Amino acid sequence: MSEFQRLPIDADEGFPQAFRLAFADRDYRFLLYANVAEEVLRDAPDGPLDLPAARAFLVLAVEREQTGGTASILRRKLVPGVVYEAGELALTFTEVRLDLRNLNAAGTFGSSVVGGVAAR
Repeated sequence: MSEFQRLPIDADEGFPQAFRLAFADRDYRFLLYANVAEEVLRDAPDGPLDLPAARAFLVLAVEREQTGGTASILRRKLVPGVVYEAGELALTFTEVRLDLRNLNAAGTFGSSVVGGVAAR
């Protein structure tokens, strides 16, 4: 991820999570949220899950702020190692691990989401 600037994701803050990012003279809004089936919540083992998993994944939505509002430029299920094109941005994630205790709650449980952004 050497050409990518690390995104300011703090998995200990829980999900959903949103932040603004000024990058390459533009402003963006990032939203990360988990989609986890009820049976996964009920039957999951202790500790973080590597995502995506069966019936559980993390979604990234990116909006570009512009005159008159925002424009959606990406909404995708995250898969580590894939480079996503979002308008003038490239995004990639090297780790997507979610402890279910970080759903709608903050805490240090071992969740880790590591991603980066670069100009295309």
